[in-house]
Amino acid sequence: MSAWRPRHRLMVGIWGLVAALVAGLLLAVAALLWSQRNAELAEQAKQLSRVATGAEVGMNRTLLALDVLLATTEELLAGAEGRDAQARARAAAPLLAAIARQNLAVRSVMLLDESGAPLVTSSAAQAGQADLPPADFIAQALATAVPMLVVGNPVLNTRSAERVIHLARPLRLPGGQRLLAVAQVPVDGLVNVLLQGMPQSHLELTLERAQGALLIGLAPPQGLMERAHASGAPLQQLGAPGGAGWQGPTRLRGEPGLVAARRLMYDDLWVTASLPREAVLAGWTEQALAIGGAALLLGATMVLAGAVAAANIARMQSARAVVAQSKALLDQALGAMVSGFLLLDAHRGVVQWNPRFEEFFPWLSAVMQPGVAFRRVLQTTVHYHLPGASPEAKRDWVEQRLQAHPQGVLEQRLPSGRYVQITERPTPDGGLVIVYHDVTELRQATAAVEHLAFYDPLTGLPNRRLLLQRIDQACTQCAASASHGAVLFIDLDHFKTLNDTLGHEMGDLLLQQAGRRLQAGVRAGDVVARLGGDEFVVTLLQLAGDAAAAREQAQAVADQIVALLARPYALGAHVHHGSASVGATLFGPVQQSAVEVLKQADIAMYEAKARRGNAVCFFDPAMQVSLSERAQLVADLKQAVPGGQLRLHLQPQLDAQGAVTGAEVLLRWQHPQRGLVAPGQFIAVAEESELIVPMGRWVLQSACELLARWQGDARLRELCLSVNVSTRQFRRADFTDTVVQCLSASGARAHRLELELTETLVLEDMNDSIAKMHLLRTRGVRFAVDDFGTGYSSLAYLTRLPLHRLKIDRSFVQQLGESHSGDVVVQTILGMARNLQLDVVAEGVETREQYDFLRAHACGSYQGFLLARPMPVADFEAWLAARSRA
Repeated sequence: MSAWRPRHRLMVGIWGLVAALVAGLLLAVAALLWSQRNAELAEQAKQLSRVATGAEVGMNRTLLALDVLLATTEELLAGAEGRDAQARARAAAPLLAAIARQNLAVRSVMLLDESGAPLVTSSAAQAGQADLPPADFIAQALATAVPMLVVGNPVLNTRSAERVIHLARPLRLPGGQRLLAVAQVPVDGLVNVLLQGMPQSHLELTLERAQGALLIGLAPPQGLMERAHASGAPLQQLGAPGGAGWQGPTRLRGEPGLVAARRLMYDDLWVTASLPREAVLAGWTEQALAIGGAALLLGATMVLAGAVAAANIARMQSARAVVAQSKALLDQALGAMVSGFLLLDAHRGVVQWNPRFEEFFPWLSAVMQPGVAFRRVLQTTVHYHLPGASPEAKRDWVEQRLQAHPQGVLEQRLPSGRYVQITERPTPDGGLVIVYHDVTELRQATAAVEHLAFYDPLTGLPNRRLLLQRIDQACTQCAASASHGAVLFIDLDHFKTLNDTLGHEMGDLLLQQAGRRLQAGVRAGDVVARLGGDEFVVTLLQLAGDAAAAREQAQAVADQIVALLARPYALGAHVHHGSASVGATLFGPVQQSAVEVLKQADIAMYEAKARRGNAVCFFDPAMQVSLSERAQLVADLKQAVPGGQLRLHLQPQLDAQGAVTGAEVLLRWQHPQRGLVAPGQFIAVAEESELIVPMGRWVLQSACELLARWQGDARLRELCLSVNVSTRQFRRADFTDTVVQCLSASGARAHRLELELTETLVLEDMNDSIAKMHLLRTRGVRFAVDDFGTGYSSLAYLTRLPLHRLKIDRSFVQQLGESHSGDVVVQTILGMARNLQLDVVAEGVETREQYDFLRAHACGSYQGFLLARPMPVADFEAWLAARSRA
C-alpha cells in the first residue's frame, strides 16, 4: 500500500502534466492565432496606410501644381498691359492657354470678374460660351478673405458630358481689382491620382470633405460611385485617426473593416482608403484552419505519450531513486571543484586532492596516492616547469617550494600556457592546505588593458601615444649617432566616400587591409602606427647619414607604400580601388620633438592631397608659410561681411535679338590691403570655413535690394537677376525663410529673382531639394540649373523640379566648332530644354563662331566676354543706359 501511493501520485502527476500540456497547447494555439490575426490586421493596416499616403502625396502634388498654376496667372495679369481687368485678361489670354496646356490634368482655365462674369478662357470657346461653375461656388471663392485655393463639388460639364471639379483662386490686381481664376479638372484625371497606378481588389478610395461630403469614390467592381456622402462618422469628428488605420465601417459600402485617412495640405479635404474585414482576414482564416488541425493532432500525440509513460512508471520508480542519490553525491563533488587543492599532513605527505588538481598537473596522475611525499610531487613537476634547466637549478626550485609560505601568494605558469595562483595555509595539526586558482583570464585582461592603452583595437598597430614615444626615441638615437630617420604621414584618399556609400563595416575592413599592407611594405625595425580615422604613420629608422641619400631611401619606401595602397581591395562582394596621399619629413642630427616631426609630415601630406592625392610630398618650410597665409586669408575673410568689403559685379545676359534680359550676380572682395580679390582666390576657402553662409546671405539680400531699386526705373524694372546658391547655404533648414525675408524686407518682386543650383547640389537630397524649391516657387522665385551637362543631366530629375531654365556649362560652349562631341552635347541640351519648355542660357560665349552656332540652334539667351564682361553695378547701369541711347 505504501509503495502504491507514490506510484499513484506519480500517475496523477503524469496525467496532470499531459492535461497541462494539452491546455497549454490550446492556449498557445489560440494566442498564436490571435497574434497572427493582429499581425495580419497590422500588416494590412500598414499597406492601407501606404496606399493612403501615396494617394495623399499624389493629390497634394496635383493640387499644389494647380494652385501654382492659378497663382501664376496673377503675375501674368500684373505684367500684362492694360488699365482695366478686361484688357489685362485679353492680353494674358495666350499665356493663360499655354499654362493650361502644360498641365494635363486641367481641362480649361478661365478668368471671372467680381460679378462672376467670364472674361477669358484658355479653351477654344468664347468666354461667353464657357461652361461656368455653379454660382454658389463662385460666391464662396470670391468671399475668401485670404487668397487660397477653393475646391468645388463634382458637377456635370454640359459640353463634354463628363463630371468635373472646379478649383478657384481669387486674384488681386495692382489697381485693387479682384478677379477669380478657375480651373476645370475632370474627375477621371483625379481618379488616376488616387489610384496611383495600383488598383487592388476590394479596396475603396475616396476624396471627401471633413464632414463626409464625397467628392470622388472608387470601389470595385463598379469603379467610380456617385454618392453625396461617405459612410460612417465624419472624419472631423473622428479626431484625425493615425496612419495605421482604424476599425470601422468602410467609407463607401459601410462594411466593417479597416480605414486609413489622410488630411490634405488644403483645409477640409481628406483622402481615405478602406478594406472590408472579410478581405483583410481571408488569408488568416485559411491559416487558422491549418494550424487548428495540426494542434489537434499534436494534442492526440501528447495523450498517447502520457499513456506510454504511465505504462512504464513502475520500472522507472526504482531507477529514479538511484539516480537521485547519485546526483546528490555528484553535485557535492562538483561544488568542491572550483579550484584545485592539495592537503598535506605534518610530515608533508599527501593526504587528499581533487580532480581539479590533476587537471592542472596531468603528469602527476601516476604519482598521486595517499601518503606520497610532497618532495616527490615537486621533483616530478620541476621537469615540466623548468625544462632544460640544470640539475642545480631544479634542486633549488624544489627546496624553495618546500618552504612554507603561509602569508604569501605564488604564481606559476603551466606548460599549457595557463597561469595558476598558489595559496598555502597551515592546518591546526601542522599540515598544509595548498589551493590552486586559475588566474589566466585575469592575466589576459591585464594584458588587454595594457594593449588598449598603446595599440589600436581595430588594426592592432601602435596608437598615437606609443608612436610619439617611438619617434622621441628615434630622434634621440639619430641625434646621438648622426644618422637620419623619416616619418611618413599617410592618409587614404576618399575614405569618407567609401564609409558613406558602403558603410562603416566596409571602411573598417579597408583599414585592416591597409594596415597589413603597410606592415608588409616596410623594412624590419620600422614602425607602422595608426593615428585614427584613415591616417597611418610609418617611422623609418637607421637611414643613411647623408641627408640626400636618406631622402632617396625614404622616397623609395614611400613610393612602394603608394603602390601597395593603390592595389584593389576585396571588401566582401565589393572591389574598391583606392589611393593614398603621403607626406614625408626627415629628422637627424639636430634634436627635434616627436610632435614637431609629426606636424611637418602632416603638413606635407596635406600638400600631397592638394595635388589630387595618390602622391608623395616631402616637407618644405614654404608649406608652413602657405598654411600661415591660408589662415590669415580666413581671418581676413571673416571681416569681409561686417567690414563692408564685399562687392556685387553683374554680367549681362542677352536674348537672340540682342536685348538685355537680366544679369548674373558675381561676388568680388575689395580688401583694404589685398585690393580686389577674384572669387577663385577666396570662394573655396569660404566654403571650407563655413563663411560662405553669411556671404551668401549678403549676396541674396543685396540682389533683392537692387531689384527693388530697379522697380522705379523703366529701363531696369523688367530685368532678372540670377544668384548662385552654395551647397552649405541651400542645405540649411532656414534657407527658404532667409529668401522670403530678403524679398519681404526689400520689396523686390519674387519672379525677378532667379536662384542657380548645381545638379550635384539638387541630387544630394532630392526630397529636401524638391520641398524647398516648390515652397519658393509658389512665392514666385525662379530656379535654374547651373553648369548643366557636367553632372547627371537626366530627365528623371528635371521633370520633378519646378525649373525655369538651364545654363549650358562654359566647357561645352568653348568646344563648339572644335569638337564634334561638344557640338552634339550642346544640341542635345537645347533639344531637351525645348521639349521640357525650359529656357536656356549659354555661358562663356567668347567668340563669334560660338555665338553663331548657338543662335543657329535656337539658344534663348547668351552670356560671355563676347557680349559683355562682369562689371560693377554702377557701370552696368551706365552701360545699359548707353545701349538704350544708341
